[in-house]
Amino acid sequence: MASDPLAKADLLLKLSHVEGKLGKYGQAKRWAERGRTTLKELEGPEAARQAARAGAWYAMLLQWEGRKSEAIDWAERTAAEAEAADDPQAIGDAYFVMGLGYGELGKEGGIQLLQRSLEAYQRAGNPVRQAALLSDLGAVCAWEGRWEEALSYYERARQESLKVGGTVNAALARLNMAEILTDRGEWTEAEAVLLDTLSLWKASQFRFFLAACLSLLGRVSLGLGRLDEAVGRLEEAKTNFLHVGAEEEIPPIDARIAECRLAMGSLDAAIELVSGMLGRANSSSGVAKVVPLLERTRGHALLQQGDRARARNALQASLAAAKERRNLFEAALTMLSLIELDRLEGVEPPIELVNESRTLLASLKVRTVPPVPLPPR
Repeated sequence: MASDPLAKADLLLKLSHVEGKLGKYGQAKRWAERGRTTLKELEGPEAARQAARAGAWYAMLLQWEGRKSEAIDWAERTAAEAEAADDPQAIGDAYFVMGLGYGELGKEGGIQLLQRSLEAYQRAGNPVRQAALLSDLGAVCAWEGRWEEALSYYERARQESLKVGGTVNAALARLNMAEILTDRGEWTEAEAVLLDTLSLWKASQFRFFLAACLSLLGRVSLGLGRLDEAVGRLEEAKTNFLHVGAEEEIPPIDARIAECRLAMGSLDAAIELVSGMLGRANSSSGVAKVVPLLERTRGHALLQQGDRARARNALQASLAAAKERRNLFEAALTMLSLIELDRLEGVEPPIELVNESRTLLASLKVRTVPPVPLPPR
């Protein structure tokens, strides 16, 4: 082994992949870094190809940890190495991380980057990654408010994954479908899909997706008014994300817990949680992603406390943040809150706001939205 550094690096990367599949991202990164360091000391096309793959894999690990900006930086550097080595697998992996990261951060160009990744996987002859990437294309479409297109990608991903024996990727496609059902207020249907995949995540010990499933189940429970159950599911999701080191996935869960506190009548607790998170919005991509929800939750809490002026400021901040991130669904929900606040104050809401909210919700085919929590009369 010592006399064959390529074989040593290959073993280190295989160890990294094993740890990554178990959700042990910290250890996986350490193995990947050691393997990449070994490869960087070597010359020749094979070492360059393997180094590019190691770099792309490291970027993917950062992505799964929720460290979006770092993952994109790594992927951009690796993409150049992969292009120079002419390795389509590494090219596909690098553009996958870039595309998904752009989508999650609300930046333009995510779809185009994922399309380049898909083309590279096709050139590499990798049907497993091609099938999985269809789900990622669906996810970016969903974030951009193109839900029907997203569902079409998810269904294609499920079918193609099953063709190549990708049970986990097929289940992931269903998990993504359930997220859209949850946003649409089809909570009973979403819960059935989520519970059907839950046993797979538990059996496979893929704790990242177990956490994602539990997080969505928590949102379903919240929508159905089962508040104690919602908090329990959300806390269990946090535990699993933290187990794999995905700290940046925690803010969206804490934002939903704040919603639960609000629904339980614990207004001060909800405001305290939200305010603490908003203070970290500039330093955490996970918090930045949920600023529209956080500001709306703060606005609802202030509204219930009778502070209409500060409630309006929070709701206007929520709407601005949603539009900046091009999150049509969050924008529509906040518009509904502003409309109800106008009516509460005896003011006719702007017809443009009313029409825009209706158009957005109709285009997304939303069946039910959570009621705006008004103060007691």
